[in-house]
Amino acid sequence: MKFSKPNNIYILISISILIILFSLSFSIMYPKLETSNINSFDNQNNLNLNDLTGINNTHILLGSSSALSGHAGFLGTETIKGSKIYFNEINNNGGIYGRKIKLISYDDQYDPSKTVPNTIKLINDDKVFALFDFVGTPTSVKILDIIKQSKTPAVGFFTGANELRNPVNPFLFNIRDSYNSEAEAAIFYFVDKLRYDKVAIFYQDDAFGKTVLKDTISALKKRKLKPVIIDKFTRGTMDIQTAQKNIQNSNAQAVIMVGTYSPLAKFIKISTDNNFTPYFHTVSFIGSGAFSNEIINVQKIDKKYYDKILVTQVVPSPFDNSSDLVKEYRTLLKKYYPNSTVNYVSFEGFINAKVLVEALNLVGEDLTKTKLITSLESMHEYGIGFDEKINFHKFDHQAIDEVYYSKLTNNSKFEIFNPFILNNSSSINID
Repeated sequence: MKFSKPNNIYILISISILIILFSLSFSIMYPKLETSNINSFDNQNNLNLNDLTGINNTHILLGSSSALSGHAGFLGTETIKGSKIYFNEINNNGGIYGRKIKLISYDDQYDPSKTVPNTIKLINDDKVFALFDFVGTPTSVKILDIIKQSKTPAVGFFTGANELRNPVNPFLFNIRDSYNSEAEAAIFYFVDKLRYDKVAIFYQDDAFGKTVLKDTISALKKRKLKPVIIDKFTRGTMDIQTAQKNIQNSNAQAVIMVGTYSPLAKFIKISTDNNFTPYFHTVSFIGSGAFSNEIINVQKIDKKYYDKILVTQVVPSPFDNSSDLVKEYRTLLKKYYPNSTVNYVSFEGFINAKVLVEALNLVGEDLTKTKLITSLESMHEYGIGFDEKINFHKFDHQAIDEVYYSKLTNNSKFEIFNPFILNNSSSINID
C-alpha cells in the first residue's frame, strides 16, 4: 500500500483539536485559582485607561482603601478626616474650576487581601480619577502593579516604605518622608547623640515591620554596629510577652519598635513594670494620638517614663500655633469635626489634600490624569504654608525630606523636641 503524506491543512486541524481537548481537560483538572494580585486584575478586568475617567464638569472622583476599623482603624479614619476637612472647604468655595472633589473610602481593615479588590473596584467600577490616602505598607505594596498597569495617579499614601519610592513608579506620588529616614534619625539620636551601642529591634512580622527592620540594621551598620537582639510578633495580635522577655534580657539601652499602637504600648507597660526602662522608639505610622491614649488610658504607664517614649514624625507639630498651616488645619478641623482632637495623623491627611488641590489648580480647567502627573512633577520649592517646601521631580516622587523628633510629655501629647536643644522645635534633614 502506498503511503501518502498527509495534507498540511489536515495536520493543522488535528493539532488544533488536540490542543483544545488538552486545554479543556486541564481546566477541568485544575480550575482557575482566585488570586489577589495583579494577574487577577489583568485577566478578569478590562484596564480602565481613559485619561478623563473620574472627572466631568461637576466633580473629581477620588478613591481610597484604608483601615477604617480594626486594630489600625485610627490611622485610616484620621487620615481621611484630615483630607476631608480641606476638601469640604474647597468644595464649599466653588471647588476646582467648578468641580467638587468627592472621595470614596473603603475599609480594608489593614488587610492586604481586602485592599486589592477594593482598589480594583475603585478603578473599574467606581471609575475614580485618582487613588488617594491609602494606609499601610503591607496593603500598599500589593497594589503597586495595579497602579502602574491602570495608569491611575496615586497620591499621599500613609507609609514610608522604600518599595513605594524606589524604583520610581511614574503614577505614584509620596508626600511624607521615608521609614529609611526615620530609622536613620532614630539611630543618629541613640548612637551619635547619646552614645548608646546596645540597640534592640522589636518588629511586626510583615512587610511594614521588615522594611523598618532592614532600614534600622542599615543605619546601625553605617556605624559599625549590629542590633543587640531582634525579635518579632504577629500583626494583629497582642502576643508580645516572649519577645519582651528576650529583649529585656539583652539589656538594650534603646528599643526600636515597629507595629501598631496597642501591642507597642503593651510592650512598654510590661517592660516598665519589670524595671526595664530603655528608650522606646517607633516610627510615625504609629499614630501618636492613638498611641498616647493606649499608653495613658489603657496601659496606664507611669508618667515618670514618658520622656523615654519617642516617636519620629514626618509632619510638623499640629500643636504649633505659630504656623499658618497648623492654624488653617485646626480651624477647619473645628469647623467640620468639632468633637475631634488635633493629631499628627489627621494633620498629615490635611497636608495630603492640600498638595493634591494645589496640583489640580496648577493644571487649570482642562484636567486629565496625564496633566495632573505633569503638574505634580512641576512642583519645585512649592510652599503650602509651613517651612518645608514641596519638591517633586520626574525622577523623585517624594515631596518632603524631613523628620521630626517627638516625645510623650505630661500634657499627654507627643511634642516636638530638638535633639541638641531640649524643649525647642526642630527637625532633621536626612540625606
